[in-house]
Amino acid sequence: MKPVSINSQLTKKNLWEGCILASIAHAIMVAHYPELAYEHSWDGDNYSVIDGLGGRGTITFKDNYIVGAFRNENYTRTDIPTALDFFTGAPKNIFELAKNETLEYLLEEDEDGMISPSITTAFWGDNYTITSLDNIVRMIQCGGYLLERQFTENDYAIESWRDYYDMTPEQVNLLKSIYDRKVNNPNANITLSKNEIEIIEAKSPEGMSESVTSFEEIGIYF
Repeated sequence: MKPVSINSQLTKKNLWEGCILASIAHAIMVAHYPELAYEHSWDGDNYSVIDGLGGRGTITFKDNYIVGAFRNENYTRTDIPTALDFFTGAPKNIFELAKNETLEYLLEEDEDGMISPSITTAFWGDNYTITSLDNIVRMIQCGGYLLERQFTENDYAIESWRDYYDMTPEQVNLLKSIYDRKVNNPNANITLSKNEIEIIEAKSPEGMSESVTSFEEIGIYF
C-alpha cells in the first residue's frame, strides 16, 4: 500500500480550527451535560475524541506536523498488522511522533495481557498536505467519522454543534466569539467575563467543574 493524499482542501490549520471549535462547543455545553465530559479532551498538543459507541481517536498537532490515529471497535482490519504499520511510508519524524505521542492514547490490552496501541486507520501530514494509507472513504469507515464536524466548513459545523447540543442563540454567539479570539491568538490565554460565564449557565456544580476543566485544557479561563 502506498500513502495517498486524502483531501486536497484539508490542511493541518483548518483541522486544528475544527477541533478547537468542537472543543469550545463541548466546554460550553458540558456544563449542561456533564455525562458527556469524556467526548472531547486535550492533553497538551493532543486532541482526543470518543463517541461511546466503540469509536475513539487522537490527533497530535506538533510544530509543523500532524498525526491522527483512530480505532473503530466495530470494524476489523486484517490487512495492516500493527498500529505502526499504518504509518508505512511516513517520514521518520512523523513515525516517531506517532509512536511516542499519538498512539499512547490508543493502548489496549490483548487476550494475553499485552498492552499495545490498537487502531483501524491513521493519517499524517504537514502544514500543506494530509496523507494516509487509506482513501477517504475507508478512513471514515474505520474511525475517521469521529471528525465529521471537525472536517467541515465553520458555518456548517457551528449549525451542527447547535443542533447536537440544542444550544441557545446566546450560547451559539458565545461559541463564535470565543472561537474567533482563540484562533486569532492561539497561544494567548483567554479569560471569560462574568457575563460570558452566565451565558454558559451551568446547571450543577459538576457541570461547572467539567466546563472549567474543558476550557482550561485549551487555555481559556473563568
